[in-house]
Amino acid sequence: MDDFTKKRIEKVMRHYMESTAEEQLRNRRSIGYALEGDEVTLVEQRPSKDGTRWIELPVAQFRLDAGGWRVYGLDSGGRWHLVPEIPASEDFELQLGRVTRNELGIF
Repeated sequence: MDDFTKKRIEKVMRHYMESTAEEQLRNRRSIGYALEGDEVTLVEQRPSKDGTRWIELPVAQFRLDAGGWRVYGLDSGGRWHLVPEIPASEDFELQLGRVTRNELGIF
């Protein structure tokens, strides 16, 4: 991922986290992300059951390749799998919106 794309993704994710902040407070959770190489991993942070620490749960992963941004979901074994029902797109925000709406019920 080039520097321009990386900066754009960081800006999009900052805006996304700010726009969901009120909902996050109501639900006692936080949304974050990790950017590594050509991958962006969306994570949800929640307090542990005993409330002594925060736990991080991966939600979805976006991978940039020659075909655009592809969306991956996590299986019960902790492995990422391509979500074939979500076609690749050059538009990262479109993919983020698809995951947020969760119309497939897998995120």
